[in-house]
Amino acid sequence: MGKRNDAHAKRQAIIDGMLADALRPAYSYRLPSHDALAADIRRAIDELLAKAEAQRSRCLTYEDLEEALPPRDVSAEDLEAIFWILAEHGIEVEDGEAG
Repeated sequence: MGKRNDAHAKRQAIIDGMLADALRPAYSYRLPSHDALAADIRRAIDELLAKAEAQRSRCLTYEDLEEALPPRDVSAEDLEAIFWILAEHGIEVEDGEAG
């Protein structure tokens, strides 16, 4: 029985390590810093937050997002940060009419 328990413990340690590795990037990026973003991305976020507040809405459209984005190529990391920060404020971006 000792070998069986050792094998189980080793498998569990591997599984625990894999889970920790899988969660680590998401956890470390969970709260992107508004201040660490490029100035034009910060302005876009501020514009989106102001629009949602003015509309008293928790939902913006992809058209709203496109209008707020700077006229340069925006990286996937910038977009991810925008979505995270909006989500922290309870705002979603969806297709269709803002509501």
